[in-house]
Amino acid sequence: MRQGKVTKRKPISEKMKKLLFVLLVLVATQATLYSQGVNCDYDRIKIGDAEHIISGLALSPDHETLAISGSQSYPFYLFDWKNLQVLQAFNIGNWYAGSSISYSAKGTYILLNRLYYSDFALNKDREVTFEIVDAISGKRVKRFEAYHSVKITADEKYAIGLTADEIQFWNLSTQKKEKSFTVAEASNSIAISPDGKLIAVSHHLYEKDAKNIPQLQRDKKTMKSALKYKQQISVFDASTFEKLYTINELYDIIYKLTFDKDGLLLMCLNIPHTKMQNKPSVRQMYVNFIDMVTHQPLRRGFTSATYLEPDFKLSHDGKLFGIISKSNQFLELHIYDLETGKMAYRFQQSFRLLERTEEAVIVADTKSSFVFLPDNQSVMMTMGNHLIKWNFKSKK
Repeated sequence: MRQGKVTKRKPISEKMKKLLFVLLVLVATQATLYSQGVNCDYDRIKIGDAEHIISGLALSPDHETLAISGSQSYPFYLFDWKNLQVLQAFNIGNWYAGSSISYSAKGTYILLNRLYYSDFALNKDREVTFEIVDAISGKRVKRFEAYHSVKITADEKYAIGLTADEIQFWNLSTQKKEKSFTVAEASNSIAISPDGKLIAVSHHLYEKDAKNIPQLQRDKKTMKSALKYKQQISVFDASTFEKLYTINELYDIIYKLTFDKDGLLLMCLNIPHTKMQNKPSVRQMYVNFIDMVTHQPLRRGFTSATYLEPDFKLSHDGKLFGIISKSNQFLELHIYDLETGKMAYRFQQSFRLLERTEEAVIVADTKSSFVFLPDNQSVMMTMGNHLIKWNFKSKK
């Protein structure tokens, strides 16, 4: 019988043993961090008989009801998220790609912002349709055609709309426009502070202001590029319409402005012109913060790589910031520690184009919306025609 050659192995040195031990510890640590930070503890939730994409979520001010908008003209739901029960269903909006939604401060109204499956007006000032509906009956209160932005004042007396260069105040009781003012070269967004005293307006960069910015004075090419591709934010007195100040910062094309609940921070979603994108194949987007006490821009900022405008929100205690993004082909929800700017949790919606569960088919989509729940440790988010409740602090 032919015998194989036996090779005597050299014993592993103590140095190699220590190295292997360190590597095993690192691998175990990374696995633990991943399991704690990604898709830890979550449940899929079916909303009534919804078979089409869910497009928008908003949590009522009393934290009891979840407003859910759908696509392809299918119902708008009011949902008891604690008991997982549909309270009411309305046929409102009737927009094929659905809408993003938000509650007014007291919960009397719901504001719908029409969405599209693709942005056919990249780089240009956007005009879309908005609707305000009664939060209980679903009855339409006011419709705005071809507006850049619409917000409801905290006292719920007015809807403020931006169309062309005009900021209009519409009385929600009388349906009449009571007052207005203009901002030259206004762009896509307005925001009113929670106390109703300030209005922030995005606008194109003015040449007279650009000449006073040191970094632009030194370079004519940079000046030309800034005038063409950059925008700024000015803040106005909501009663007198007097311009109070302009934030000393240049932003890309501004698509959304929103105050935090205390009015101390202003968040600005801005997207570079396609000619200014570092990677043309990826639409990089930014959310920057402004300190409304000092009127100064903060260096804190967050990015998203989705094709459509990302949903973003602060947690109820103001300590966390969430934003929808994308990794490869999958949508993700990134949650950051607001103070440090470091990512704390990540949920990846890694489902196939059509994934069948025991109950139903989950339909894929290119957008997602979410809300922080009042415990500040879980979220509800859309995933096709389902909801996902994710406890991101779970150790499971």
